[in-house]
Amino acid sequence: MRSTLHLLVPLFAAAAMSPALAAPSCAAYGGELAAMVEAADTLRSQVDYLAAPSDAAASQRRAALEEVERTNAERLNAWMTSCGWPRRSVEGVQAARAAWLIAQQRSTDVGFQRQVVRQLELAVLDGEASPMHLAAAADRLAVQEGRPQRYGTQLRQVAGCGWDYYLLDDLARVEARRKRLGLPSLEEHKRAINAMVTVERCTSPLSDALSNAQ
Repeated sequence: MRSTLHLLVPLFAAAAMSPALAAPSCAAYGGELAAMVEAADTLRSQVDYLAAPSDAAASQRRAALEEVERTNAERLNAWMTSCGWPRRSVEGVQAARAAWLIAQQRSTDVGFQRQVVRQLELAVLDGEASPMHLAAAADRLAVQEGRPQRYGTQLRQVAGCGWDYYLLDDLARVEARRKRLGLPSLEEHKRAINAMVTVERCTSPLSDALSNAQ
Protein backbone atom coordinates (compact mmCIF):
# COMPACT_ATOMS: atom_id res chain seq x y z
CA MET A 1 0.00 0.00 0.00
CA ARG A 2 2.87 2.36 0.80
CA SER A 3 4.33 2.02 -2.69
CA THR A 4 0.87 2.60 -4.17
CA LEU A 5 0.48 5.83 -2.20
CA HIS A 6 3.89 6.99 -3.33
CA LEU A 7 2.66 6.64 -6.90
CA LEU A 8 -0.76 8.17 -6.26
CA VAL A 9 0.36 11.39 -4.59
CA PRO A 10 2.50 12.65 -7.50
CA LEU A 11 -0.25 11.61 -9.90
CA PHE A 12 -2.93 13.57 -8.02
CA ALA A 13 -0.61 16.51 -7.52
CA ALA A 14 -0.08 16.62 -11.27
CA ALA A 15 -3.85 16.79 -11.76
CA ALA A 16 -3.80 19.96 -9.63
CA MET A 17 -0.66 21.40 -11.25
CA SER A 18 1.40 23.91 -9.29
CA PRO A 19 0.81 27.51 -10.39
CA ALA A 20 4.52 27.84 -11.14
CA LEU A 21 4.35 25.15 -13.81
CA ALA A 22 1.94 26.76 -16.23
CA ALA A 23 -0.09 29.92 -16.69
CA PRO A 24 -3.82 29.13 -16.59
CA SER A 25 -5.85 29.23 -19.76
CA CYS A 26 -9.40 30.19 -18.80
CA ALA A 27 -10.87 27.83 -21.41
CA ALA A 28 -9.62 24.89 -19.31
CA TYR A 29 -10.81 26.31 -15.98
CA GLY A 30 -13.87 24.15 -15.44
CA GLY A 31 -12.17 20.92 -16.47
CA GLU A 32 -9.27 21.40 -14.11
CA LEU A 33 -11.55 22.27 -11.21
CA ALA A 34 -13.37 18.98 -11.74
CA ALA A 35 -10.05 17.11 -11.86
CA MET A 36 -8.89 18.74 -8.62
CA VAL A 37 -12.07 17.79 -6.78
CA GLU A 38 -11.87 14.23 -8.09
CA ALA A 39 -8.25 13.93 -6.96
CA ALA A 40 -9.10 15.02 -3.42
CA ASP A 41 -12.25 12.86 -3.27
CA THR A 42 -10.33 9.77 -4.37
CA LEU A 43 -7.80 10.17 -1.58
CA ARG A 44 -10.45 11.16 0.96
CA SER A 45 -12.30 7.90 0.33
CA GLN A 46 -9.17 6.03 1.45
CA VAL A 47 -8.70 7.92 4.73
CA ASP A 48 -9.70 6.19 7.96
CA TYR A 49 -10.50 9.08 10.29
CA LEU A 50 -10.99 6.69 13.22
CA ALA A 51 -7.57 5.05 12.89
CA ALA A 52 -5.21 5.21 15.85
CA PRO A 53 -2.42 7.82 15.70
CA SER A 54 0.06 4.94 15.67
CA ASP A 55 -1.37 3.61 12.38
CA ALA A 56 1.39 4.62 9.98
CA ALA A 57 -0.56 3.78 6.82
CA ALA A 58 -3.55 5.84 7.94
CA SER A 59 -1.30 8.76 8.84
CA GLN A 60 0.29 8.57 5.41
CA ARG A 61 -3.10 8.72 3.71
CA ARG A 62 -4.12 11.76 5.76
CA ALA A 63 -0.85 13.49 4.89
CA ALA A 64 -1.35 12.69 1.19
CA LEU A 65 -4.86 14.18 1.30
CA GLU A 66 -3.64 17.33 3.05
CA GLU A 67 -0.97 17.78 0.40
CA VAL A 68 -3.47 17.47 -2.45
CA GLU A 69 -5.87 19.89 -0.74
CA ARG A 70 -3.05 22.39 -0.28
CA THR A 71 -2.01 22.06 -3.93
CA ASN A 72 -5.63 22.39 -5.06
CA ALA A 73 -5.98 25.65 -3.12
CA GLU A 74 -2.77 27.02 -4.62
CA ARG A 75 -3.97 26.16 -8.10
CA LEU A 76 -7.43 27.64 -7.53
CA ASN A 77 -5.74 30.79 -6.24
CA ALA A 78 -3.80 31.04 -9.51
CA TRP A 79 -6.96 30.45 -11.56
CA MET A 80 -8.83 33.16 -9.65
CA THR A 81 -5.97 35.62 -10.19
CA SER A 82 -6.12 35.04 -13.94
CA CYS A 83 -9.80 34.25 -14.54
CA GLY A 84 -11.76 35.30 -11.44
CA TRP A 85 -14.31 33.08 -9.73
CA PRO A 86 -15.75 30.51 -12.19
CA ARG A 87 -18.78 32.06 -13.88
CA ARG A 88 -22.03 30.13 -13.96
CA SER A 89 -22.78 31.36 -17.49
CA VAL A 90 -19.36 30.34 -18.85
CA GLU A 91 -17.63 27.64 -16.79
CA GLY A 92 -20.97 26.39 -15.45
CA VAL A 93 -22.67 25.71 -12.13
CA GLN A 94 -20.64 22.54 -11.52
CA ALA A 95 -17.37 24.44 -11.91
CA ALA A 96 -18.54 27.04 -9.39
CA ARG A 97 -19.55 24.23 -7.04
CA ALA A 98 -16.13 22.60 -7.45
CA ALA A 99 -14.36 25.88 -6.65
CA TRP A 100 -16.51 26.22 -3.54
CA LEU A 101 -15.59 22.71 -2.37
CA ILE A 102 -11.87 23.38 -2.90
CA ALA A 103 -12.14 26.68 -1.03
CA GLN A 104 -13.73 24.98 1.98
CA GLN A 105 -10.93 22.44 2.20
CA ARG A 106 -8.51 25.25 3.16
CA SER A 107 -10.88 27.26 5.35
CA THR A 108 -8.15 28.24 7.84
CA ASP A 109 -5.79 29.70 5.21
CA VAL A 110 -6.63 33.38 5.77
CA GLY A 111 -4.73 34.75 2.77
CA PHE A 112 -6.41 32.27 0.45
CA GLN A 113 -9.83 32.96 1.98
CA ARG A 114 -9.39 36.70 1.43
CA GLN A 115 -8.87 35.99 -2.25
CA VAL A 116 -11.94 33.72 -2.31
CA VAL A 117 -14.13 36.42 -0.74
CA ARG A 118 -12.76 39.12 -3.05
CA GLN A 119 -13.43 37.07 -6.18
CA LEU A 120 -16.85 35.94 -4.98
CA GLU A 121 -17.83 39.56 -4.33
CA LEU A 122 -16.99 40.49 -7.92
CA ALA A 123 -18.79 37.45 -9.34
CA VAL A 124 -21.91 38.02 -7.23
CA LEU A 125 -22.07 41.64 -8.41
CA ASP A 126 -22.20 40.28 -11.98
CA GLY A 127 -24.81 37.67 -11.07
CA GLU A 128 -22.29 34.92 -11.77
CA ALA A 129 -21.89 33.32 -8.33
CA SER A 130 -24.00 32.22 -5.40
CA PRO A 131 -24.72 34.96 -2.82
CA MET A 132 -25.00 32.16 -0.27
CA HIS A 133 -21.42 31.12 -0.97
CA LEU A 134 -20.29 34.71 -0.55
CA ALA A 135 -22.16 35.04 2.75
CA ALA A 136 -20.60 31.88 4.18
CA ALA A 137 -17.10 32.72 2.92
CA ALA A 138 -17.25 36.32 4.18
CA ASP A 139 -18.49 35.24 7.60
CA ARG A 140 -15.90 32.47 7.89
CA LEU A 141 -13.14 34.96 7.11
CA ALA A 142 -14.58 37.44 9.62
CA VAL A 143 -14.49 34.75 12.32
CA GLN A 144 -10.89 33.91 11.45
CA GLU A 145 -9.93 37.57 11.71
CA GLY A 146 -11.94 38.29 14.87
CA ARG A 147 -14.49 40.53 13.12
CA PRO A 148 -18.31 40.48 13.41
CA GLN A 149 -20.24 38.36 10.93
CA ARG A 150 -22.33 40.21 8.35
CA TYR A 151 -24.75 37.34 7.64
CA GLY A 152 -24.72 35.03 10.67
CA THR A 153 -23.76 31.78 8.94
CA GLN A 154 -21.12 30.56 11.42
CA LEU A 155 -22.02 28.97 14.74
CA ARG A 156 -20.03 27.27 17.47
CA GLN A 157 -20.80 24.83 20.24
CA VAL A 158 -21.16 26.51 23.59
CA ALA A 159 -22.45 24.92 26.81
CA GLY A 160 -23.38 21.25 26.54
CA CYS A 161 -25.09 20.62 23.22
CA GLY A 162 -26.05 24.23 22.64
CA TRP A 163 -24.96 26.17 19.57
CA ASP A 164 -24.75 29.93 19.21
CA TYR A 165 -23.36 32.47 16.78
CA TYR A 166 -19.88 33.82 16.65
CA LEU A 167 -19.75 37.61 17.06
CA LEU A 168 -22.38 39.33 14.91
CA ASP A 169 -22.64 42.74 13.28
CA ASP A 170 -25.58 45.00 14.18
CA LEU A 171 -28.47 42.55 14.48
CA ALA A 172 -30.94 44.58 12.44
CA ARG A 173 -28.47 44.81 9.57
CA VAL A 174 -27.64 41.11 9.77
CA GLU A 175 -31.34 40.24 9.67
CA ALA A 176 -31.85 42.53 6.66
CA ARG A 177 -28.97 40.92 4.78
CA ARG A 178 -30.30 37.44 5.58
CA LYS A 179 -33.75 38.41 4.34
CA ARG A 180 -32.30 39.63 1.03
CA LEU A 181 -30.67 36.22 0.57
CA GLY A 182 -33.86 34.37 1.45
CA LEU A 183 -32.42 33.05 4.73
CA PRO A 184 -34.53 32.50 7.85
CA SER A 185 -34.14 34.82 10.82
CA LEU A 186 -31.17 34.38 13.14
CA GLU A 187 -33.38 32.94 15.85
CA GLU A 188 -35.10 30.48 13.49
CA HIS A 189 -31.75 29.34 12.10
CA LYS A 190 -30.22 28.84 15.54
CA ARG A 191 -33.28 26.95 16.72
CA ALA A 192 -33.09 24.65 13.68
CA ILE A 193 -29.38 23.98 14.24
CA ASN A 194 -29.91 23.15 17.89
CA ALA A 195 -32.84 20.89 17.04
CA MET A 196 -30.61 18.84 14.74
CA VAL A 197 -28.02 18.21 17.45
CA THR A 198 -28.93 15.29 19.68
CA VAL A 199 -27.43 14.33 23.02
CA GLU A 200 -25.86 11.27 21.38
CA ARG A 201 -23.94 13.48 18.98
CA CYS A 202 -22.65 15.66 21.82
CA THR A 203 -21.09 13.01 24.07
CA SER A 204 -17.64 14.31 23.06
CA PRO A 205 -17.35 18.11 23.37
CA LEU A 206 -16.50 19.86 20.14
CA SER A 207 -14.20 22.85 20.27
CA ASP A 208 -15.66 24.56 17.26
CA ALA A 209 -17.96 24.08 14.29
CA LEU A 210 -19.13 25.99 11.29
CA SER A 211 -22.53 25.99 9.68
CA ASN A 212 -21.55 26.08 5.97
CA ALA A 213 -23.83 27.00 3.15
CA GLN A 214 -23.98 24.24 0.57
